[in-house]
Amino acid sequence: MIRGFLALPAALALLCATSVSVLADDVMLVLDASASMGGKLGRDRKIDLVADSVETAVADFPTEARIGVLAFGAKSKTSCSDAEVVLRPQRNNNDLAAAAAAKLQPRGKAPLAVAVERAANALDYKKERATVIVFVDKVEACDANPCVLAESLAKRAKDLTVEVIGLGLEDKDIESVACLAEMTGGKFINAKDGTDVAGGLAAALAAAKAPPPNLPAAHIEAPAKVIQSSVFDVAYDGPKAKGDRVQIVWPGLPAGSEIRSVLVAKDGKMRKLRAPAEPGTYEVRYYHPELNVVLATQSIDVEVQPTTVAVPEHVGAGAPFSVAWSGPAVASDAIEIAPELAETKLASLKVNKDGRALTFTAPIAAGRYEVRYRSAADNSVAARTVFTVDPPSASLNGPDSAKPGSQIKVDWKGPAARFDDVVIARADMPAGEHVTLARIRPDRPTVTLDVPSEAGSYELRYVAGDGTAIFARAPLTVR
Repeated sequence: MIRGFLALPAALALLCATSVSVLADDVMLVLDASASMGGKLGRDRKIDLVADSVETAVADFPTEARIGVLAFGAKSKTSCSDAEVVLRPQRNNNDLAAAAAAKLQPRGKAPLAVAVERAANALDYKKERATVIVFVDKVEACDANPCVLAESLAKRAKDLTVEVIGLGLEDKDIESVACLAEMTGGKFINAKDGTDVAGGLAAALAAAKAPPPNLPAAHIEAPAKVIQSSVFDVAYDGPKAKGDRVQIVWPGLPAGSEIRSVLVAKDGKMRKLRAPAEPGTYEVRYYHPELNVVLATQSIDVEVQPTTVAVPEHVGAGAPFSVAWSGPAVASDAIEIAPELAETKLASLKVNKDGRALTFTAPIAAGRYEVRYRSAADNSVAARTVFTVDPPSASLNGPDSAKPGSQIKVDWKGPAARFDDVVIARADMPAGEHVTLARIRPDRPTVTLDVPSEAGSYELRYVAGDGTAIFARAPLTVR
């Protein structure tokens, strides 16, 4: 994916940003007037959508900035050099730019690379900061390669940005157009309707606005490195105006862009931000929305969370135990319990975003087992550790005999795992069967049992929660 790709909701958000009178880059609008622009995008002709978006967007662009228009494919049906500056870049050109766009009619071929190069030259891009905003709906088989051109422009420019708005481009053409933006620090969108076209142009012009002079002072301090998805502290100073906020954002994106943010406090109280889940280099910014500018910034590296699992060396059979872990905690990552070196898992719990330890019930059978961190992305085991399940340990202390239909109290000791029971059963009954039952509660060392109404020989049993094992037993005569 093109890293400079701008999502349309973000583009539309920039359209609604507070308008302030600021200096801005020199801008050339490069408008596709080739024959294919007569086709429709949604319900309207592409050429009309472009003209309408230009008329709306330039009304909010600073009149003190130079803006011009270049059209390609407007004259010749066969030429691969049909690219002409129809409005030289000048100040107070906003209304003339809208009028120039409205006059264009679809006619010829689409020499995209030639058009972009001529637009850059019209802005004296080697000496001045400049932004070229390109509308294009088709890549023609003309000689020049847009990607090669973009690389050349980037090397020679003082500070050139190419913003590209595709008009329903086919998938096969996207890469050869998007590279113009990618190699010059701009953004690429592929518009699907008129709203996309208007939002894309508004965002491109907003990005071309330079910060105003005499900005308020601000300062920001954050850790140089943090772990993915972790929460970290940010200290700051600045105007602390209403709406000012501390943001974390991909570097290079225009003012107002953010992954997440938190409002600053008037008392300057330290704020907390959560790092993105994706590792990489980001920026922490102090953003001032009234002027739509970033007043302070600091680079921050988001590093991969180390993946670990920890468990007691020895756990009693059937007993509950905790597994501490660390890891990326992406969706469906899980902690597993399995016999040592075995592929088959005995239990599995999904990890949680806050890193809390997980509670498991130890297997009934004594032996060596593993705890594993299973990564859902590739089903690999990212971390593991071995522990020993000790033989079961339990005891019962109750009466030797009781009257039919009475109640007795029995003291117990054992794992106290979920669903563990003390039962009365006949001696020939398997572990999972009983006559009467009392559920064990870890905070109560004594249970009360109903005695069977039929006289005979029985057993008191401590039964594991899954009903497969008897950990302790004692004889009981009912008479």
